[in-house]
Amino acid sequence: MNHPHDLFATLEQACPFTTAPRQASIRIGLVQLATDYTLENDWHRLAGPGVEIYSTRMPYDSVMTPDSLRATGDHIAGAAELVAPGLPLDVMAFGCTAASMLIGDEGVAERLTRTRPGIPATNPWLASITALRHLGVRRLAVLTPYNTGVNRPLYRMLQQAGFEVVAFGAFGLTLDTDIPAIHTDSIIEATARLLADGQAEGVFFSCTNLRAARVLEQLEQRFGLPMVSSNQALLWHALQLAGQQPDIAGAGRLLRPGPHSQKTRHQA
Repeated sequence: MNHPHDLFATLEQACPFTTAPRQASIRIGLVQLATDYTLENDWHRLAGPGVEIYSTRMPYDSVMTPDSLRATGDHIAGAAELVAPGLPLDVMAFGCTAASMLIGDEGVAERLTRTRPGIPATNPWLASITALRHLGVRRLAVLTPYNTGVNRPLYRMLQQAGFEVVAFGAFGLTLDTDIPAIHTDSIIEATARLLADGQAEGVFFSCTNLRAARVLEQLEQRFGLPMVSSNQALLWHALQLAGQQPDIAGAGRLLRPGPHSQKTRHQA
């Protein structure tokens, strides 16, 4: 009588296979904070079928201070190593605007690509600055969910980057996990307040956990000004670095092809 193992040996067959061609035109690796509930959803909603997103999360205690945000840099490299091991990626991205600003673009990029040297890297701070310049915005209104301790260095860094900040609004939160609960109506109302004096040439919505990407198109149609959010800009810049010109409807002029430097102003 055959042992069950011997019976299995007679059943198992070696099946030949061919390797499937690469399906996606672009593969993006994404490292995000454990407390971010918005970025991944925005990207999956916006990215087309030719874009594959491979993400992982890293520890974060949710408390937003300059020190705690700067300390996230200790976890970026380890998290990046967990993103789709062995799979060729076209670009790596880190998903925290304030932390990127505080750590610095070079520091973030080095950590993201330590085990994938040579591929481009981006972050929401770099992407947003690049996007605002691409759109020709110099006089800026800013809306954040942060508290004053985080807003102050953000304001200072925007000035150092060459922007004139003419209005600055904040929801004043301390915990990252509270940010996704901010209603989009509140974002719209705050934007109208910031643009009331007519000085700004565009608006920057800082924070990957803020649900601003959902209302950018609506705000642009209402005010006639370019609107840039961290998640929108990060996807735009990642696609640019991977060699693709985005053509995505419904998320602001940044993600549509064509010239963007001409700005018009409509009354609210």
